Amino acid sequence: MTLRMAITAEPIPSHVSALDYVISPALEQGHQVALHAPLMFRRQARRRGVEFHRAGTNWTCDLGLQQAASEIWKESGNAPFNRYVFGHLWPEQAEAKVHDLLTAWTRQRPDLVIAECSDLGAHLAARILELPLIAADNGLGPLLLDLWETDIAPALVPLYKRYEQDTPALPPMLTPAPVRWFYETPPPAARAVRRTVADFRSLAPEWLDRFPSSRPLFYVSLGTLTTAMSGLRTVVESAYRQIMAALSGIDCYAIVSAGGLAKHLPSAGSRVEIVEYAPQPALLRRADLFVTHGGRASLLDAVQGATPVLGMGVLADQPDNAAAFARRGLGRALDLTATRAEMADAVTTVLGSARYGAAMSAADAELSQLPPLDLAELRESL
Repeated sequence: MTLRMAITAEPIPSHVSALDYVISPALEQGHQVALHAPLMFRRQARRRGVEFHRAGTNWTCDLGLQQAASEIWKESGNAPFNRYVFGHLWPEQAEAKVHDLLTAWTRQRPDLVIAECSDLGAHLAARILELPLIAADNGLGPLLLDLWETDIAPALVPLYKRYEQDTPALPPMLTPAPVRWFYETPPPAARAVRRTVADFRSLAPEWLDRFPSSRPLFYVSLGTLTTAMSGLRTVVESAYRQIMAALSGIDCYAIVSAGGLAKHLPSAGSRVEIVEYAPQPALLRRADLFVTHGGRASLLDAVQGATPVLGMGVLADQPDNAAAFARRGLGRALDLTATRAEMADAVTTVLGSARYGAAMSAADAELSQLPPLDLAELRESL
């Protein structure tokens, strides 16, 4: 049975890549796939060979919103930042998405909606039209569950009332990892499924051959969102500089992927390549250590590359993710403000012990044993 599938994303730079574990199986199984997302993802849809329908706005690119959220993070910490962003900004922006999706889905009704777990507008639009709906965990699932009763659901009530809907509730969820890896208390109706990435993200760049295997290879990336937020750039740039300084005293090669900050970072010699973007899944099959912000997709890329991590969580779910991986023996976790000596010590510890690589290989085996996502079966089960 061929399905008309509607997949939705919110305007965070990496979020379409985080949905590849849904998009790739849908295409392979011959379903008709349409991505309903802000305009910033038109090119991403084209690269994946799916239809694109504009829905919602690029609201995360608003400099005023970025600055307000950044100031809360810098002055009060991550917990108040999360309450402000996910309990205030996200619900506030949901109505525009609801309007666009109601228009699109009334014109052509999908057989199945798979919406990002954080796409609150898509959840409501599917509910209004009584469409089969499941949420795709993009890494924010644990955070949403923590804030749902206290912050998110109360903020959504006025919008739900305008559309004559009952109490807001999270839909059943897909997650591309064993549930216990990231959830202390499993969410209701969570289904763990095999993770896939888009083919073009698995192609190693030609310049990777410049790094012979005579020295360890480190890959450094603090994510796309942190470098895109104007109010966080100074903090993140400082962290990149500290990391590079720590690595300068270690006999290694390094690839530093820093987005728009790349042109502002100092040259670190012939053993360090500074780039705006790199095909992360491909590099992590070659790297010996991954210095990461701890985003969910990045950590799962590391597992599939069997590459131990040094997690330096910045915001949202990232610090908890990095801590969870450290508890599982998959690497170490450090605060973003760690000194270069602390970073160098952590790097040396991870490289000097075979147990981290062994734990990553075991995690990769566990991840690969998850069942494949069968969309027709999923549709019948809802």
